[in-house]
Amino acid sequence: MADPEHPVEAVPAGHSHEGEAFNEGPRQKAIAIAGTGNVHFPVQSQSPAAQALFDQGIGQLHGFWYFEAERTFRQLAALDPTCAMAFWGMAMANWENPKRATEFINKAMALREHAGKKDAMWIEAQHRFHTAAGKDDVAKRRQLIRDIEGIIHAYPDDIEAKAFLACRIWQFSRLGIPITSYESVDALLQQVLAKAPMHPAHHYRIHLWDQEKAERALDSAALLAGTAPAIAHMWHMPGHIYSKLHRYDDSAWHQQASSRVDHRWMLEHRIIPDQIHNYVHNQEWLIRNLQMMGDCSEALLVSRDLLANPRHPTLNADSNNKSSVHFGRLRHLETLEQFELWDMALKDLATGDFSTPDHDDSIIKTQRLAGIAHFSLGHLTELKQLCTDLSAEMEKRKTEKSAAEEAARTKAQKEKKNRKEIDQAVADAGRKWNDPIRKHKELLEEMQAHLALLEKRTPPTVKGIRRAKHVMARLHLQIGEKEQALRLSKEAVEEAPQQTLPLTARVEILHATGDKEAARSAFTQLQSISSHIDLEAPPFARLAPIAQEFGAAADWRHKATPRADVGSQRPPLDSLGPLHWTPPPAPAFSLPQADGREISLAGFKGKPVVVLFYLGHGCLHCIEQLNAFAPQYRAFQKAGIEMIAISTDPVNELLESQNAYTEGGHFPFAILADPSQSSFQAYRAYDDFEKKPLHGTFLIDPQGRVLWQDIAAEPFAKPDFLLKEAVRLLEKHRAP
Repeated sequence: MADPEHPVEAVPAGHSHEGEAFNEGPRQKAIAIAGTGNVHFPVQSQSPAAQALFDQGIGQLHGFWYFEAERTFRQLAALDPTCAMAFWGMAMANWENPKRATEFINKAMALREHAGKKDAMWIEAQHRFHTAAGKDDVAKRRQLIRDIEGIIHAYPDDIEAKAFLACRIWQFSRLGIPITSYESVDALLQQVLAKAPMHPAHHYRIHLWDQEKAERALDSAALLAGTAPAIAHMWHMPGHIYSKLHRYDDSAWHQQASSRVDHRWMLEHRIIPDQIHNYVHNQEWLIRNLQMMGDCSEALLVSRDLLANPRHPTLNADSNNKSSVHFGRLRHLETLEQFELWDMALKDLATGDFSTPDHDDSIIKTQRLAGIAHFSLGHLTELKQLCTDLSAEMEKRKTEKSAAEEAARTKAQKEKKNRKEIDQAVADAGRKWNDPIRKHKELLEEMQAHLALLEKRTPPTVKGIRRAKHVMARLHLQIGEKEQALRLSKEAVEEAPQQTLPLTARVEILHATGDKEAARSAFTQLQSISSHIDLEAPPFARLAPIAQEFGAAADWRHKATPRADVGSQRPPLDSLGPLHWTPPPAPAFSLPQADGREISLAGFKGKPVVVLFYLGHGCLHCIEQLNAFAPQYRAFQKAGIEMIAISTDPVNELLESQNAYTEGGHFPFAILADPSQSSFQAYRAYDDFEKKPLHGTFLIDPQGRVLWQDIAAEPFAKPDFLLKEAVRLLEKHRAP
């Protein structure tokens, strides 16, 4: 019975009644997914559907598909709220997010009387791990390993316990508990695979041997994708082994397969790319492999795709160094430099999105590429100006640092601090400028060194230039230092085996220094790895006369021969999913305004529209959102973008929202009624587990596709960000 003196605070609109941890995770129901792993982990539940769901969740855990694993376990909890292991599964899916994991495992502990003996051991082990007081992290990890060993001792035939033990041993090896015997962990995994040869534990063998002896996991690399083909990460992981063994084409094939499986899932389930674990890492590594293979055009295509991805201020902001934004910029600039695409570089830098005004690292990277491009194109005036600008910027930073230090000194002296305290205050005040000043100084020195070469100062020197070793070899050749060029080019090839660019430079340098036989031998070696080379890229185009001299065809590339150790026949990549992220179609709707007239999505055909789903006039935060967007409505219209809002209110209550406009009168955009919440459900702005609507903000393009979305417990209230992002996305994804 409620206590009238201490009323329970109502759960805010859009928030889960289960607790804070449930606000951040998946809110839409799970579906049965074929291909998440042939695993079986018996669980006690009152629901007939429980076992299939639980096994699916276990397979998703093995594939590190944590977000979807949480969704699956939450679906089980919705079917059987007394199933303690459903909450254990949610905790397992959040093992790196201790705050949420603790809330989930506490729920599991409260329900463990409904679990069997073995399940209770799993729950208690996870509970100790997340809640043990007074233990440091390493001690907690060691205890969890011992607890899982205890389950294996009690149930020696439990291969899932052995698989999870091997997983945690590897994961904890990066967190303070080194592996002392790789063979013993492998032997543990072999026990799993002896009983279930296609168990997704092949995943853990790849991780185990990746940094140690990659060739030991070649068999697992060949099998892993087949163990759980619905999970993109299982296509990605073989690439670790192939890349370590310098088989960049095999690695790239698996990374593109992973990308396509992810793209299919995003399209079918209305997810934007950076919401997918590992997606960005997969894409940026794919670019690196393409660079090593000499596939310039494909590398640029993937980096441009990353840059075209939707951006979100809390998901993949400019400052997030694991996001599409960061890696799209980084790998794109790298590709332009490596393949000497100087005109394209200057054009992209002038028109593209490659730096953030308040982010020094991104600015320095663009300035550096611009300087190298100007040097390579012989743009003396432009390179001089860049050096002048860099010098002025460095002096500006030094002045700012001095002013901050002096202010700190004055303040500390007024506070009667002692000499040591004053010196510390001064050092603290100037610290944030140290790194930018150092980086500007290094860049200035490098650009001045390039400038000296361009001006043909004597004696010529490459001192101060920091480029790839094979590029440095060519620069040494350019200034007549043949021996240095030969030495560096040889080292570059040895340090980057099976990579096309260093070997290409080696051929060029050997030929230029007169060693035609060695050049021919190096060229033959290059041909053996040339199947993906982009012959139009300048480093390879320069080899055309050399190839002709050696009697090679104009297209001197050799076709790759598929290797026999990659497993059964690989599926056509197109069968796995689309090559690019594809915006999903926006569900149709036709809903009434307060006056009864209906507005449909079809009425916006050919025109972009922002749709705000809000939870009725009684939701304070929703009204704040509408009032945040209303002043920007004209700016959106000026950019050619319409705006509407859809409410959970019935038609006769829409005026309550309209009257909440703080500027007086009515909101400038139409407000529609959807009391059935059918459009909320169609757009997935709906909690299927708790049967309640969620806040949602969507950008729909002229072709009726969802380019951007935010679905959350709280409404999105940053119209300035969305306007800028909408303009960018509409340009990037404009129909041909």
